[in-house]
Amino acid sequence: MSVDCGWDNPAYVTNEEREKEKAAYEVNGGEHLSKSNGDLNGHVVTPDHAFEVVNTEPGQNTNQNGVENPRPLSTISGTPDADPCETEDDDIQRCGWWNFRPQCIQCCYGPAGFLFFLCIFVLAQSMTCNGFVYVVTSTLERRFNLSSAKSGAISSSYDFTVMAIIVFVTYFGEKGHKPMWLGGGAIIFGIGSWVFTFPHFISNEYTFGVSAGETCPVNQTIETDNCSDDENLSRYYWYFIIAQILHGFGSSPIYTHGQTFIYNNVKPGVASMYIGIFMAVSTFAPAAGYIFGAMFLSIYTDLRNQDELDIDQTSPLWVGAWWIGFIISGMMSLLVAIPLYAFPKNLPGWKEVEQERVNTAQVGSEFNMQAGFEGSIKAFPRAVYNLVKNIPLMCINFAVSSENMIVASVAVFGPKYIESMFSMTPKAAALIIGLAVFPTSLLGCLLGGWLIKKFNWLYRGQLRMVISSLFVSWLCMLMLMLTCPNLPMAGVTREYSNTTIEIITRDDINLTDTCNVDCLCGEEYDPICGDSNSIIYYSACHAGCKVLDDSDVTSKVFSNCSCIPSSNNTEKYGGTAFQGRCTYPLCNIAAPFLICVIIVLFTSLLIIVPSVTMLYSVVSPNQRATAMGVQSLMYRAFGTVPGPILFGLLIDKACLIWEYSECDDDARVCWLYDNSEFGNYAFTILFSCRFITICFFVLAYLFYKPISDVETSNEATITTMTGVGDELPDKVELDDPVVATSYQQRVE
Repeated sequence: MSVDCGWDNPAYVTNEEREKEKAAYEVNGGEHLSKSNGDLNGHVVTPDHAFEVVNTEPGQNTNQNGVENPRPLSTISGTPDADPCETEDDDIQRCGWWNFRPQCIQCCYGPAGFLFFLCIFVLAQSMTCNGFVYVVTSTLERRFNLSSAKSGAISSSYDFTVMAIIVFVTYFGEKGHKPMWLGGGAIIFGIGSWVFTFPHFISNEYTFGVSAGETCPVNQTIETDNCSDDENLSRYYWYFIIAQILHGFGSSPIYTHGQTFIYNNVKPGVASMYIGIFMAVSTFAPAAGYIFGAMFLSIYTDLRNQDELDIDQTSPLWVGAWWIGFIISGMMSLLVAIPLYAFPKNLPGWKEVEQERVNTAQVGSEFNMQAGFEGSIKAFPRAVYNLVKNIPLMCINFAVSSENMIVASVAVFGPKYIESMFSMTPKAAALIIGLAVFPTSLLGCLLGGWLIKKFNWLYRGQLRMVISSLFVSWLCMLMLMLTCPNLPMAGVTREYSNTTIEIITRDDINLTDTCNVDCLCGEEYDPICGDSNSIIYYSACHAGCKVLDDSDVTSKVFSNCSCIPSSNNTEKYGGTAFQGRCTYPLCNIAAPFLICVIIVLFTSLLIIVPSVTMLYSVVSPNQRATAMGVQSLMYRAFGTVPGPILFGLLIDKACLIWEYSECDDDARVCWLYDNSEFGNYAFTILFSCRFITICFFVLAYLFYKPISDVETSNEATITTMTGVGDELPDKVELDDPVVATSYQQRVE
């Protein structure tokens, strides 16, 4: 059966129905009305509604010549308030592009096929925005002379873009063709990934100087102007900003229209599993971005033979091939846009899916979209207000915002916390985070979806699971109160003259002592480890080392160090040291800490799927995508954007030693933290945010009042008032409008 949509048929009915209506129209002499310009029920019918009738009772829908009038428009779609464009043909649409719908691709036509291609899209998106961008940040700073403020702006521009457009994208796409929104987003995202690589291809090859160990020749002359004029490289900063803006535009439909399309077209019993698979992919994708990004950074940026280079990966001047990951993710996004465009507006059986789903929406959340673009614009404020006044929905949104503040803060500073607390290398800390995230993300998201399916939990059942899981992880966060001792560093945590004495206050920190006062050392951090005392020194110069032995390419050895005790008994000072920080055994809290981290990650990821399905449960079916857009706006505005900033400001207070840039007074990096203060700040933020999350989820449980409960209560009220089988009066006045409506339906 084909559909004839256009100006000749504004009702969007089938050809067969239209022919019947035209026949009835001609019998009446060109009108469906009686001579009084009204139908048999006294309703005035205008020419704009020539084929629209109100009454369909048998025998009452005939004209003056005894010919039955056309059926109401509502009976064509099967529901009273159905969209006139949602005809029976929506259930028999084939997969394809416009008029090209080959049989060979129909095997991919279904929820599983859509989920597969959506997962490819979210893999590329999350691996890029939450993986590659963070991995290459320091490399971009070194390659293009970017300050920390500018590199931070590159990261934030993505979230700000999504915040600015997400509500509009979800609202105007609510009744639209969601797979096409996703396909368009994939194209924009792919272009953004390729724009991110432009600076590599349009700039000159990377050049570097030669780094040498800084020893202590007495009365040396320090060069005061080492800053070169490389502002021409800074102009490429705007390419990264534009690319991130495109990333934001392209990503906006994924978690809103993508999840909503799955929820609307998959049976209620298995929808949670589909969403669980989708969220599992989106959660472990950043870990994949970190792993692959690290692999690409081991390749020289200009793809030259490393044997021809004067530096290797251990040099601070090394710049890896940061751009390869963005080329791959851009290609993935552009290719996946093709199958996404092939999916129809709705999958077969979507109406039956909606009929099977129990109406658990919050009382007062009902909302009907207005037809046409102009009507949608006028109804936009009312649509947003309808969501804002939904108390359970807003409680869920604030809970998710608080939870995302935790997630964003840990994602940015978690590796740094482990590195500082347990004296690990950045590579080891990132590896631990990756190994912890991979299994917990898969198990947490999939198990959360499976539990909902297994026990058929509705809104209240899901909330009980969420609150219980969060309470367990909240208790595990108490482990953050236990910290490891600070690393022993001369002049920072230990005294130069007697390294067994700890420095208590920051006022006593001083890298200059009588043993190195004549060295006139610079500010560059290049730590060495005393061979005889296992004490870290800020640099070889600060240790008073006079001789450098670099015959061993794997490690530099310094000798005749005036600040390091000698290993022989003939001299008190003049010991040796080797390049790099000293290695120490893990402190006693390492094992229980890592166990608690895994528990916290697992329980936090366990609630991701129910958080999504609960949101869909409390809103009108016509506002599911818009509700996701409002939530996305809120958790970015109150969570992912301010979270890392607040966390960063607090942990900066725990820094013991800063290195300041000679060329930029605002650029600085912390090399050693006070572990006790670092742990206390982390505990305060994470523990408080988790408490806020639990409180809002409890409020979402207490304020929930579903429509189904009200309808059951109203039916009981009406039965009590009238009695079964009693004759009902024609009119009744009730205070509750919902009861009054139900009562009037019983009367009719």
